[in-house]
Amino acid sequence: MTGPIDSSGLTGMLGEVVAALSGPSVSGGAVSGGAVSGGAVSGGAVSGGAASGGAFPDGVGEGEGAEGRIRVRAVMPGRIEGLELDPQLMRWPHEELAREIESAVNGALASLQSQAATGAAGLDGLTEQLKEIQLSAERRFTALTASLVEAQEQLVRRAEGR
Repeated sequence: MTGPIDSSGLTGMLGEVVAALSGPSVSGGAVSGGAVSGGAVSGGAVSGGAASGGAFPDGVGEGEGAEGRIRVRAVMPGRIEGLELDPQLMRWPHEELAREIESAVNGALASLQSQAATGAAGLDGLTEQLKEIQLSAERRFTALTASLVEAQEQLVRRAEGR
């Protein structure tokens, strides 16, 4: 008869799953410093996430316009959470102000899109790891099942020999 069934392979497999799931978190980067054109007036910088110096967490994007005098915060799934305007901008022609606000909003939303794209790329890597773990688990379960079948057959032969 074979010895006791070795379950260390299963323990190792579970350890791999836990490690894969609790490993480095998938976080979204952000586009920083790129100019976003809002029509005839440009200059809305796109920033957000960790790339903006840690001012905003992942899942929050920031856009700026009018050389930083307009700031917009956007949150997932694409909602504007805050709009800050320098009071002096109220003297600007409304068409120019609207273009700069549009530029800042588009910058904040672009930051969120960038974070989502980066997060999706990280999930692809995690998916591959989990597929490898699944294949490994399948092989280990097959070996465990074969060991159980062999042990059962030996028990049957022993019982018949009595």
